Amino acid sequence: MKRAEDTIGTADLWLKAHRPPDHECVYWVGAGTRDTGFSLTQLTFQITHATDSDTNAERDFIIAELKNINAVGDVNSYQAQQHFPAVHVNHYITDGHVVAASLVVEA
Repeated sequence: MKRAEDTIGTADLWLKAHRPPDHECVYWVGAGTRDTGFSLTQLTFQITHATDSDTNAERDFIIAELKNINAVGDVNSYQAQQHFPAVHVNHYITDGHVVAASLVVEA
């Protein structure tokens, strides 16, 4: 029997036996941000990107584009803690805060 680690990076990862039946609704989840620029990181000089802080605008843009090409039907919006009508959803709990911390530089 193959271990899960053996299938990562192969088509076997997507050909699982626990695929939902064809008559069940399948939810696809994604995230989008609008890139606004790029730069080099100060520590590693790797290329990174900057994103627009208004993720709501990007979400609305993506949905509008999908509607314009008739790629989606009904669109529903859900608030945090609101019931989502799916059989299985991973649950995450958040208070909505974003945390930033400064690293301590020892002398």
